[in-house]
Amino acid sequence: MGKRAKYSPPDDISRREFFKRSVSLTAALGASSLILGAAAGFAPAAGSAPLGAIESAPNSSPNSSPSASSSVILARSSNRPGDQKAFYRLLVNSALRRLAGTERPEDAWAKFFSPGDVVAIKVNSITGRNLSTSPALATAIADGLISCGVRPNKILIWDRTSLELRNAGFEIRSSGKEPFCFGTDSDSIGYESSPTVIGSIGSCFSNIVTEYATALINVPILREHSAAGISVALKNNYGAIHNPNKYHADGCTPFVADVNAHPDLRKKTRLIICDAARVQFQSGPGYKPKWIADFGGILLSSDPVALDTIAAEEIDKLRKAARLRTLREERRYPGYLSVASDDSHSLGISERSRIDVVNAELS
Repeated sequence: MGKRAKYSPPDDISRREFFKRSVSLTAALGASSLILGAAAGFAPAAGSAPLGAIESAPNSSPNSSPSASSSVILARSSNRPGDQKAFYRLLVNSALRRLAGTERPEDAWAKFFSPGDVVAIKVNSITGRNLSTSPALATAIADGLISCGVRPNKILIWDRTSLELRNAGFEIRSSGKEPFCFGTDSDSIGYESSPTVIGSIGSCFSNIVTEYATALINVPILREHSAAGISVALKNNYGAIHNPNKYHADGCTPFVADVNAHPDLRKKTRLIICDAARVQFQSGPGYKPKWIADFGGILLSSDPVALDTIAAEEIDKLRKAARLRTLREERRYPGYLSVASDDSHSLGISERSRIDVVNAELS
């Protein structure tokens, strides 16, 4: 195939127009199998860090070697200012600098993202304002991307539906010069036209994952889940499929691992930044104020399996403090973590001895 034509969106472009022009260009090239981002000249630039790039060689799994390890940064602050974006910016930039090994935040962002990237930030908004990813955290992440050269209209904050996003406090934007924010259910977006079969699942994935983005940031919340044990990074991607209700039997095992084995989720996910300002450690996934803890932090990693392993550990600490049984004692520890790290999936590391936890206490 010859050299691909390139398309750069103007400074002010609507969601519908972006997809319309991208589809037209793909058809003109006679290459319907290309993702829209690549056809539009948005292929990831050289040097963009794939999943696990800090811990392992580019394009390899962090679980590819028995001696490999993954890092999870746990950043917390006991002093939460009134400006929530400033609070999250401090946590995210401090944690990312530690993961990337840089002095300046913008250099840390540049280790993972390039100006040519189209970045989709997957939040969790299903539970409303009381227990969802904070819009302030999503905004702080968008600001970090902009600091390393990603254009605002190449950044999308998204989830399943625009209504859920709005109910969680997000401002829906589908045009203009600021980062976009809308759901898969929006006009001209939607899901794949036919299911993708991976292991035990057959699902249509969001076109945001398969066609829009060249890079993904997973921004879940830290919470216990009655069926899955926990609902953090890996399970947050249930919001990327059209039929998540089908995959909650047997503690969501192996379904969660199979969903995350989708090539686009695997290859495009660069960072996981978990909102842990407040933690639901019992009776989730719905909001139960009796079992909410003020944690005041975030968890950050490039390995979703390692981050979920530490998330389960932190939830168990809170459960013990409340004189509740641990997830293992209740036989609810997420079995999909070991499946996700096995040789057939290789999505990350679940073996605790191979996970380095860096605690960052900030004033």
